Amino acid sequence: MKKIILAAALCATVISCKQEKTMTYKYADKPQTVTCDNVDAKLYSEAYYAFENAIVMQAKNTNRRPNFNITPEYALRNFLRRSAGIIKITDYATQEAFEIFHKLKDQAIWDGPQLKSNAAITECIGSSIENNTTKTSFNTLRSVESLDPKLMAAAINDNRGARNQFSDKALMTYVALDLYYAKFFNTDFSQTEFLVEKEAPAAIVPQAKPSQPVIGKKLDLDVKKREEHNAHDGHNH
Repeated sequence: MKKIILAAALCATVISCKQEKTMTYKYADKPQTVTCDNVDAKLYSEAYYAFENAIVMQAKNTNRRPNFNITPEYALRNFLRRSAGIIKITDYATQEAFEIFHKLKDQAIWDGPQLKSNAAITECIGSSIENNTTKTSFNTLRSVESLDPKLMAAAINDNRGARNQFSDKALMTYVALDLYYAKFFNTDFSQTEFLVEKEAPAAIVPQAKPSQPVIGKKLDLDVKKREEHNAHDGHNH
């Protein structure tokens, strides 16, 4: 019996190791979004960049201006504005993000569909946010365990005087975790077609106006020739 239990434990360990190896880090060459020692910075950075990729892709797919440049900052602003209300998260979900979500669940950072105020990653983000006003709002809500994602979305949107908020990767990692991945909990993905990049619409090239034929000179030339010919015929008579 002990041998069976030991074999089962070894098998589970081997399977666990194999599953761990299947995690590929597509964005490993990008700068880490959080750098605290007590968190899996590599995983959280991967989660952020997958989120960024998804919202940029969604913005490009729905853009109707062929020559408009969709930047991550534009996509983040757009996503934050929408997050202050109600959004359909399946419109932004990629297969890549869905798979990372299941890796994030192993970190036990959510209390239901909301980021825990006392999670190590939450404390890390709270100490890393660059703008003081946003940082104060974040840590005040966290201290009273009221880190509501809609309140934070409103705080970020309303802080119009803050520069470079959307390039603050620690703050945007919070956005990814609490306003994006957290919404995956109460979402049925069984009938979802994951977001994929569509072919960009072709740029409209203005066509040159057709040139009008110049016929006046030719007509005048023909008239003069006939007059000269008639005059010459008259002299022969």
